[in-house]
Amino acid sequence: MSLPEPVDALSRIARRLDVLGCAYMLTGSVAAAFYGRTRATMDVDIVIDTVGLDPVEFSGAFAPEHFLDVEMVRDGFATLEMFNALPVGGGPKIDFIPLRNELFELTKFERRVTKDWHSTALSVITGEDLALSKLEWARSSMSARQLADVRAIMSSGAVNDAAYFEFWVETLDLYAVLDACRTAGYES
Repeated sequence: MSLPEPVDALSRIARRLDVLGCAYMLTGSVAAAFYGRTRATMDVDIVIDTVGLDPVEFSGAFAPEHFLDVEMVRDGFATLEMFNALPVGGGPKIDFIPLRNELFELTKFERRVTKDWHSTALSVITGEDLALSKLEWARSSMSARQLADVRAIMSSGAVNDAAYFEFWVETLDLYAVLDACRTAGYES
């Protein structure tokens, strides 16, 4: 018996990245499910290390379930800007986020952990780094959804390294967003 979507889709994506030799890290709302926050989402966010990858081989690796435009992949690799794999016959859209040579981005990537997903090993962002990332995403919009995600992640006990978390809140100047998250009372 095969696994239902999105379980099977996420397993396929991870296996294909492994075959390509592509170091990756699951992030975003799908990763939040590992830390106590589940909500419906139509896309899978994955940070990838593009060093040594061939854009043509990469774009073909996800067929036939997903379509990746080779030029979009090539441009994403060159500019380190996000690009998408679009589902052909259903399933999730994949947002590939090339790893940037920035201290916090590199630190998050180095700290990624392996999680079991229905007998498939997945590289996943840590709880601390996901909460910090969502605080960064919420900085400009004060998105209730992102703030609720942070509250759920933090209340689940997934933020275990308080000194690390506090260091990056200060370094990234996220105090105002964190305070808004704590005081707004958004439902988790």
